[in-house]
Amino acid sequence: MHVRAFDYLRVIAETGSLRGAAQKIGVTATALTRQIEHLEYFFRMKLFERDQRGIRLTAAGEVVMETAERVSRELDVTRQRVDDLKGLRSGIVNIRVSSSTLTSVLVPALTALNDEYPGLRFMVEVATAPLVGEALVAGRADLGLTIFAPDLSELTLCARMPVVHSAIMAPAHPLAGNDTISLRDLQDHPLSMPDSAYFVRRAFDRAVKSSAMSLDPVFVTGSFELQIELAMRGRAILFLPAFSCRTYIERGQLCAVALGPDLQVPTSLDLLRASHKPLSAAARVVSSRIADVMASVDAAGHWAG
Repeated sequence: MHVRAFDYLRVIAETGSLRGAAQKIGVTATALTRQIEHLEYFFRMKLFERDQRGIRLTAAGEVVMETAERVSRELDVTRQRVDDLKGLRSGIVNIRVSSSTLTSVLVPALTALNDEYPGLRFMVEVATAPLVGEALVAGRADLGLTIFAPDLSELTLCARMPVVHSAIMAPAHPLAGNDTISLRDLQDHPLSMPDSAYFVRRAFDRAVKSSAMSLDPVFVTGSFELQIELAMRGRAILFLPAFSCRTYIERGQLCAVALGPDLQVPTSLDLLRASHKPLSAAARVVSSRIADVMASVDAAGHWAG
């Protein structure tokens, strides 16, 4: 029995005519009859009967017809999945990310993906959290990876990782030996933070709002690279998740000290997509791999294993 016979069965049932079905399909009536005979032989039942209005399904034919429709739908899905696999050899995935997630989460994911799918192309742009959301909603990006993600109904969460910020500084910094760092500890030491256009700055400003002291960064910049360089030179303390500085910490160029209760700003690293835009096969694979990397990091920035 050929799977195509199910399609023939469906067309005959729709047209009610053997000749009409043959013309619609583009085969001879004899060839069509032969396919139906194969079906009837397989099921050991008559599937069609003739009446004054033409050919119609028997009770057994109705049952087989239900299966034929289901098989047709499943074949369409299978065909789409196979086409998607072809896309993995040449697909393009657009990603918007916050700079603090690049080396720690995105690079490991993209490295593994490039090994497994060398034909994929990755278009990566660094953006603030609001711009990540805008790019997704506008259809300019397939995936977004950011901390302090915008709360938009048009976005769907693909993966989430809890994030705890730490005080990041040079190992030789006077506060590097502290168990924790409070707002008072910071008063005599230069800070580097982004301006209030960044959600992280707003979060820390809210955290210290009830205190008599405030945050007064000497270096105000949204550049992750500049902040890291200032910290490594011992010129500033940063507020960043430890995982975002993993490479520098492992090299002994930076260290992370826990922030005290007065400086806690619980948040998460979110992997997002636009709710209205289904992910391509390539984007689904990328999303899954990024989620795997996120799952291997705990809130304190430690990698499992």
